[in-house]
Amino acid sequence: PKRKGNFVGKVFIAAVLTTICIIMIKRSPTLNSPSPFALHETGVTHVLVTGGAGYIGSHAAFRLLKDSYRVTIVDNLSRGNLGAVRVLQDLFPEPGRLQFIYADLGDSNSVNKIFLENKFDAVMHFAAVAYVGESTVDPLK
Repeated sequence: PKRKGNFVGKVFIAAVLTTICIIMIKRSPTLNSPSPFALHETGVTHVLVTGGAGYIGSHAAFRLLKDSYRVTIVDNLSRGNLGAVRVLQDLFPEPGRLQFIYADLGDSNSVNKIFLENKFDAVMHFAAVAYVGESTVDPLK
């Protein structure tokens, strides 16, 4: 007769192996090292550019990156262009120079999270509803 496997033993082994994997992952140096965007570094100015995927914001971000600033672009892409961000990423591929965060500044939870996870030295605000007609019809948008 075939003997059925010990179910409790199998569950215990699976739990132990899962725990070991979690411990190994948490000890991984890549997970424990903070993002360069989350640190203040002497001699490096970190600028948040809201609306940085738009025409003016992307040009401001380009100039900042060209002048060796660290840049975080936050945009919900309602008016901006992800292509502009990709061009900047191609021009400045060095790690810790540019990050893009897709978020809506009207969402206070997203904004709080962005400020908790990053250390900014300055903010340049270009995010806006740019069309006059739309702005006058819904001024709180």
